[in-house]
Amino acid sequence: METKMIEYILSIAKHQSISRAAEELYLTQSALNQQLLKLEKELGAPLFIRIRNHWELTDIGELYVEQAKEILQIKRQTYKQIEDMAKRWNGTITIGLTPERGIQMFTAIYPKIHAMYPETIFQPREESVEAQIKLLDTNQLDFSFQTIYERKYKHLIYDTILHEPFYLCVPKSHRLAYHEHLEPEQYPEVSLLEFKDDLFTLVRRSSTMRDVLDQLFEHAGFKPKLLFESISMRTMQQLAKSGECCSVIPRFYAVQTDDVAYFSLGPKASWELAAVHAPNHYINNAAKDFIRLAADYWKTHLYIE
Repeated sequence: METKMIEYILSIAKHQSISRAAEELYLTQSALNQQLLKLEKELGAPLFIRIRNHWELTDIGELYVEQAKEILQIKRQTYKQIEDMAKRWNGTITIGLTPERGIQMFTAIYPKIHAMYPETIFQPREESVEAQIKLLDTNQLDFSFQTIYERKYKHLIYDTILHEPFYLCVPKSHRLAYHEHLEPEQYPEVSLLEFKDDLFTLVRRSSTMRDVLDQLFEHAGFKPKLLFESISMRTMQQLAKSGECCSVIPRFYAVQTDDVAYFSLGPKASWELAAVHAPNHYINNAAKDFIRLAADYWKTHLYIE
């Protein structure tokens, strides 16, 4: 499937410059210009307007680029399906991971997935959920693992791995802390209102989890007094261990220690861990096996080691 001309036009459109596009494509500017003129003659209409130092797409050029991107996507997906059928898994699979838990899972299962597909490159990218969405939409990720509390992007495919509760984490020195050893299903449920006068360390507002927590505190009828906002669950747990404040952390990070006590906050204090991909993106067997191994890992390792 020959698509060189399409790639030429997309490069010019991306750079808005035929000279920079020629550099990217390892062509001379004259050769690239000749290819463009040949195509415009075939179409009977110009694709670009040359304005001083940059080239802008005409209406016809906009249409061409829009359809050209779809053609390249069809080509990529078709080739992936052919590779799957021929069992030639020698490409690159790019995987979106949320910070901390994602890379721990990746390093844990990598030896097994590499043994299954030694010719395939599994390339992780640590990004926030919002950043992952943009990368999925532009086909820069094959799939991603996301922690979400609602499926607000209706154009994506979500495959649930598990639902994870949040626990209130308090120092053992707190007046409401219990001192016996309890299993997670035994954690007593409390109202956040009982901790209205306490200091909290919470995950930063840019996190999906913070959206859930803000709703929980709003429902409790107060805004928490914040000591600190962090991107690290381990940092928040450590501050609770030291007796500085209370925190709310997902089960994965809620390792039992002698320094903290955990409380349930009810069924609304949770989120979903899901594998996510674009509907028009082909998920090959190597990717499916990676998702399966990741799901098995998270269902087995409910707490960080």
